[in-house]
Amino acid sequence: MAKLSELIPTLARVLPMPEKTVAMYARHLREAHLVSTGGRGPGAAQMTATDCARLLIAIMAADQVKDAVSAVETFWPLELEEINTRHSLPEAMKEDWATLPDTILDTMMPDGAEEQSFGETVAALIDAVRLGTLTQTMAELQDAHLRVEIERRFHTAKIYFQHDGDGKGYAQLAMLARFYLPEGPERKRIEAESYISGGDAMISFAVTHHTINNLGLLIRN
Repeated sequence: MAKLSELIPTLARVLPMPEKTVAMYARHLREAHLVSTGGRGPGAAQMTATDCARLLIAIMAADQVKDAVSAVETFWPLELEEINTRHSLPEAMKEDWATLPDTILDTMMPDGAEEQSFGETVAALIDAVRLGTLTQTMAELQDAHLRVEIERRFHTAKIYFQHDGDGKGYAQLAMLARFYLPEGPERKRIEAESYISGGDAMISFAVTHHTINNLGLLIRN
């Protein structure tokens, strides 16, 4: 396991961004009790997959450091609205998609559990690295890629998984999961907003399995 003092430089290195900036995000989350807290030095709290996911999401979703807490509060509960795989597609489209390994599907939608929120899913991916299951699955596949993406302006998120399942020489999409705000006034407001109102920019932040792997390995021991 690892402490916050180890999580901060790990994220700073893999993203990459200044360690002082990551520490500021972490401070805001700690003050809001959104990461595990404890004593100092040897008595400091051990980080969990949830702690790692919250700090990562805060950095990905907040326009400014001061918005770290509100970013987690907004993006963590995003609901899994659809998950596309080869099995869910029309027959004519299946050839363009690779088969999704059961390990990935079980991580996204664990048996016996309700559908996970976006934050819970990111934490589950990190934990799957800690347990070794995600690492082993990706190692057994050719040209495997995992991508986690947040779109700040419209409060949505996506998780992609790709690999070269049929030896085509390039990675095919095997899964695309989309997460949206729960039904309510805020979602209706965003959906009614024109894509060009207030400017034409969409602000996305994405990380790959490289970041997820580093976080999972950090808390593995």
